[in-house]
Amino acid sequence: MKGQKMTQSEIRSMILNLVKGNLRWCDPSDPINLKKAEDLGIDYFTTQSAEEVLDDIISDLTSLQDELKIESSFQSAQL
Repeated sequence: MKGQKMTQSEIRSMILNLVKGNLRWCDPSDPINLKKAEDLGIDYFTTQSAEEVLDDIISDLTSLQDELKIESSFQSAQL
């Protein structure tokens, strides 16, 4: 996407993918955690706590926001 402004739809999609990707790690019904629970011989497992995932989501969304600001500044400079 270098050189062209991201559409609102693309930004929404990125936000959704970031959040969904992070939530997997604290969802005991996600296949990655089900497999780990099975491997460990336990009923319930999550790779991260919900609080850890929240921190990761905030960090990822802040990075995306910074990237969009840089992109916007770059686009403005090209005018």
